[in-house]
Amino acid sequence: MDTELQPQASVSTLSMTLGLFALGIAWRNAALLLDFPAAIGEGILGATGLLWLFLLLRYIRQVITSTNGAARECILQLGNPFLTLVPITTSLAAVALRPYAPFPACILLLLGVAGQLLFSSYHIGGQWHGRTPAEMETPAMYMPTIGANFASAIALGAFGYAHWGYLFFGAGFLSWMSLESSFLHHLRADEPLHPQKRPLLGIQLAPSFVGSSAYLSCNGGQIDAVVLGLVGYGLLNLLFMARLMTWVLRVGLSMSLWAFSFAMASMVNVGFRIWHAGFDDSFVLLGQFFTIFGTTVILLLLAETALLLARSFSKQ
Repeated sequence: MDTELQPQASVSTLSMTLGLFALGIAWRNAALLLDFPAAIGEGILGATGLLWLFLLLRYIRQVITSTNGAARECILQLGNPFLTLVPITTSLAAVALRPYAPFPACILLLLGVAGQLLFSSYHIGGQWHGRTPAEMETPAMYMPTIGANFASAIALGAFGYAHWGYLFFGAGFLSWMSLESSFLHHLRADEPLHPQKRPLLGIQLAPSFVGSSAYLSCNGGQIDAVVLGLVGYGLLNLLFMARLMTWVLRVGLSMSLWAFSFAMASMVNVGFRIWHAGFDDSFVLLGQFFTIFGTTVILLLLAETALLLARSFSKQ
């Protein structure tokens, strides 16, 4: 009977806080590396923390009050790869809170890391039974194993557990390698993505920049061959995405465009690191470009969200 039911609670709004937490962490790092005002990063993190609590409690309320019944709604939610946004954002919230309340932050870190492992074990393990529906072949399938493990690596590195962070970086990186060719073949050979799902291609841009941030969080922020290789692939995908943006935006503005935010915020973080490394003038310019471009895109996403909310209220 459950197969006839549709999930009613929406967890995808947490994608806003995913990108904003990552942006705040990037600007917090900039205050240490390049003497930017600390208030920028801490202000972003504080505001995002409040938004995260609001959206998380709203999502929990939707689950509890679902007409499907709370138990059935929970089962339906477990089939949604975006449910991993809950533990991912919990891990990043732990990083935001750490300077102010270390013990509660450690609890959030534990919940985030353990939660993403439990969810991915259930969700991905179920897909290995075979006959996974074709409609699930979207960039969202990157979230439970790639995005979640990279986020765990970012958080563990920030807490000083670099060796554990490398374990999760490896899990995320090799999961990425195993999925990348399969999904790209799907994009090339199968039917085009449904217009409503095209903004999810922003997730396709994320692994190289998020993976770079994860690696930098574990290695002390040193720009080496691994980071440069990941950034090179990220730049290549950025060019591909620029070519596709008119196709992606053909259906107009939507909240789904926040799928780009984790990639953009991680680009900002990597940009600050490259800028600080200052190998030569060209790399300083590259770092500055990443910083300005990524921050600008997230500001545009915030403006888009405000516009969509204003339209929604005007119709009521």
